[in-house]
Amino acid sequence: MMNSRSLLLFPKSITYKLFLAATAAAVLVSTLVSVEPAEKLPTKDDNEHRQNQQLHPELFQIFGAAGPESLAFKKDGTGAAAATGPYAGVSDGRIIQWRGNESRWVNFAITTPDRTGCDGSHDHVEAESRCGRPLGLSFNEKSGDLYIADAYMGLLLVGSSGGLATSLAKEAQGIPFKFTNGVVVDQTSGIVYFTDSSTKFQRREYISVILRGDNSGRLMKFDPVLSV
Repeated sequence: MMNSRSLLLFPKSITYKLFLAATAAAVLVSTLVSVEPAEKLPTKDDNEHRQNQQLHPELFQIFGAAGPESLAFKKDGTGAAAATGPYAGVSDGRIIQWRGNESRWVNFAITTPDRTGCDGSHDHVEAESRCGRPLGLSFNEKSGDLYIADAYMGLLLVGSSGGLATSLAKEAQGIPFKFTNGVVVDQTSGIVYFTDSSTKFQRREYISVILRGDNSGRLMKFDPVLSV
């Protein structure tokens, strides 16, 4: 595999001082501009708003882990609106799938083969560098493959049937990933875009990223064709 195909697009986009200046300006403007109170939502039962009453939220409880940070749906090939899922990455390193017809979550994929001490209800933060912490998820709608941005394992890929994910990239331009975060697939070209939130701090050190104004994050792309 050719990890060097992961190309750095935007190295440093904004300085800490500029961020503080923009924040101060936003606070100043908010104190000067008066905001009219929002209008009440319509309560009349008419055809225009009847569809909204059908959107009843439902809690899908996850046992043994916390999360997710992001969700993904996979098209099943039977139509534009047909999809399975959601799929979610949780704190113990698993990627789980919701089966609506069974009203339960099932295991779909993992990002590392070593699962010793990963399962069960406990503080997963201490073990996530070994167990994995899948954050961003994105399906290639044509192949059904799932691309995974794992905070510690880098960019990975798992087939449509799930299982153990395969590593695609752990570094770019000679700099290892520290905090792989978001991922999205361009469904036209198949190019994968993903982020590394910091080259200095890991996910469990995210407070340091904020307090120190770390601007070392990167946006990268990965070409699946050239990596073969």
